[in-house]
Amino acid sequence: MCIGINYIIMKHRMKIGFLLMFLLPLIGVGQSDSFETRNVLLKEIIIQNEKNLNNSKEKKQPADLQTSTDQILDGINGVSMIKRGNFALEPTIRGLNAGQINVTIDGMAMFGACTDKMDPVSSYIEPNNLQSITVSYGANDMAYGSSIGGGFDFKIKQPRLNAIKKWSGMAGVGYETNGNALQTLAAVNYSTKKLGINLNGIFRNSQNYKAAKREEIKFSQYSKWNGGLSAKYKLKENHFLQFNYIQDEGYNIGYPALTMDVEFAKAKIGSFSHIFHSNTGALQHVETKVYYNYIDHAMDDTKRPKEQVPMHMDMPGTSQTFGFYSEAAWALENHDIKIKINGYQNQLHAEMTMYPVNGAEMYMLTIPDAQRKLIGLNISDRYAINKYLSLLMGGRIDFTSSSIFSQEGEKILSGMFKGALSRNSILYNVFLNPVYKVQKNLSVYANIARAMRQGTLQEMYGFYLFNRLDGYDYIGNPDIKNETSWNAALGSIYQNEVVKIELQAYSYFMKNYIAGVQKPGYSVMTIGANGVKQFSNLPSAILSGVEASGEFKISPTVSFVSTNSFNYGKDNEGGALPMIAPFKTVNQLAYKGEKISLGITGLVSAAQKHVNTEKYGETTTPAFGIINLKAGKDFKLITTTLSLNAGVDNLLDTYYMEHLDIMKIPRMGRNFVVHATVYF
Repeated sequence: MCIGINYIIMKHRMKIGFLLMFLLPLIGVGQSDSFETRNVLLKEIIIQNEKNLNNSKEKKQPADLQTSTDQILDGINGVSMIKRGNFALEPTIRGLNAGQINVTIDGMAMFGACTDKMDPVSSYIEPNNLQSITVSYGANDMAYGSSIGGGFDFKIKQPRLNAIKKWSGMAGVGYETNGNALQTLAAVNYSTKKLGINLNGIFRNSQNYKAAKREEIKFSQYSKWNGGLSAKYKLKENHFLQFNYIQDEGYNIGYPALTMDVEFAKAKIGSFSHIFHSNTGALQHVETKVYYNYIDHAMDDTKRPKEQVPMHMDMPGTSQTFGFYSEAAWALENHDIKIKINGYQNQLHAEMTMYPVNGAEMYMLTIPDAQRKLIGLNISDRYAINKYLSLLMGGRIDFTSSSIFSQEGEKILSGMFKGALSRNSILYNVFLNPVYKVQKNLSVYANIARAMRQGTLQEMYGFYLFNRLDGYDYIGNPDIKNETSWNAALGSIYQNEVVKIELQAYSYFMKNYIAGVQKPGYSVMTIGANGVKQFSNLPSAILSGVEASGEFKISPTVSFVSTNSFNYGKDNEGGALPMIAPFKTVNQLAYKGEKISLGITGLVSAAQKHVNTEKYGETTTPAFGIINLKAGKDFKLITTTLSLNAGVDNLLDTYYMEHLDIMKIPRMGRNFVVHATVYF
């Protein structure tokens, strides 16, 4: 691995032959069956990596709470981020995104309000109010909804009852030289035997960042604040009431890869729950939650130079969701059974007002008041057949109703589509995951699932949504068929006190793949657009890949971690699927002493040449390699702890972009980072 890092320094890139050589030592070793979930440590965020539900694993992140949510997600194997600016990157799982995956906060369904995907759900939660991230791959965990590609669930930090300290908290400040970025954060915890309260907040602000060689990336600035309140009350033994509220507001957010910026992006997220939890008896857990979230978002072009704005326009949008879920878990002899029923109603509204230089204002709805109602049931059972073999099986069924809830919206779409616009659909998903313990330290497993998902409200009812990637205006299709997939995976893991090595290969065989198909004869709405496309079904598509990772404990204080992923996708005509990241390897050598931590990380991405420019607008991306350094030290100060963290991102000031970066806007050059946090 040291050879690989030296090669980055000398060449700033790595050839495919070496990447394949890197994988060879990992092939043939396999995947473990660790069932427990460890306690959350004070300064850590836990990633629960549920590649199969028999195998709930965790990836612990560095103790620096001032790391962004985007950075945490980007460090998870199999996850890549779509970048449109320096803020609110959109997460993908194995090349699947948007309606193909679920993204929830504490089990609550949420949907962005922006037609240009400037506000993914992950942008509305920060590490200061985040306890853990559950990542599911494929259709092996559908507790949060039907999907083809799995999803993310961001767990909100839980208040503690009967903690050692009645009052505790933290406060911190951070600075980054690239972009002159500043952030401050604080949290206060109150704990008694019956009541726990957590209050936290963070403020972030950044000017335009600079790529390598000090090239300024204009319109990459942002400013935001986020606050959270959680309260937990013990009614009686094993019974609790809990209230959670998060408010997130961003302002003056630039998007250099897009034609417009964001004036503001605001979210209000609230929930109330009753929880029963017991470690004895068959019934172990029952939780019932009601929730509401509201997102208000407005695109803006007033800060762009006039020569870049052929016609000024305003594009506000809103998304509001009411929902509930109730779940229960039983631990019976040889069986762990989970049942969950959930439902929600989501309403989307997006509009556009155009202001011609010599003409009257023009107004239209781009998401014409679309809504979806859903009710679903999820059941799973982990059956321990014997001490060597266990079987996880389950299924989910959803009933959905999609429609237009305003006369204005119906009037806009009635001129384009004949007949009723409302659509009802039944979605069903099933999965089967056997796990076999070959020997003490070696297990193998398989995942088999039949999955389906309905087109999103944008895919069904969108009205001239501009796609910056291929330069086309998109219109919806109420008659679009459900996208379905047969998912299959085979993996193994070897683990002992010193080493953990994991390998998995997988494929998604999709039918009725949803993509844009060109509509000749349609007039564009966006000035300079290449044409008009309609969301339609392609007969089939295939997505396959391999993921390999290794964790090596060189000594009690020194460790080496390597994660590697590769995806390959093609449609029914053999052309490349869009937004598929190339081979990527991340290798980290770390030292963690009692008070001092050091780390060096090398990230290498191969070139992506498997693209379909004509059909999806993608272009090739060159290979790159970067190195990041970090260091941390804790100081004990009587009743408090001062944690100092410093680092250098992109040490060599490499000029690079990742394949999922829209319009190939270069990423940040060399960046010095300093964080100071006090815990009391």
